[in-house]
Amino acid sequence: MTDTPTMSAADRAAMLVGGSLIVVGTVVLGLIETFVGNPSPVPVTNEAGDVIAAPTIPVEIRATLIGLGLLVWGCYGVYRLAAPSGGDATATGTAATAK
Repeated sequence: MTDTPTMSAADRAAMLVGGSLIVVGTVVLGLIETFVGNPSPVPVTNEAGDVIAAPTIPVEIRATLIGLGLLVWGCYGVYRLAAPSGGDATATGTAATAK
């Protein structure tokens, strides 16, 4: 029988926060931009250089949300590398050497 690992609170939090930020930055804001905003993602100018139409949600906000989501996942990955796995524990110290 295989032992299936359970997810800790840190696992759930990283998936929830990181995934939510990425989904909001791509899907939700993309749909809002599609249905409400200008179809062109770049600012449209006339011959005089005046901005006629700009994106409803600035690209910087979307990029920041996606970047924060990736940062959360990256920090979680570093945490998983640094945290003890809790698997097979080996005995150390004086009790192990006394055997």
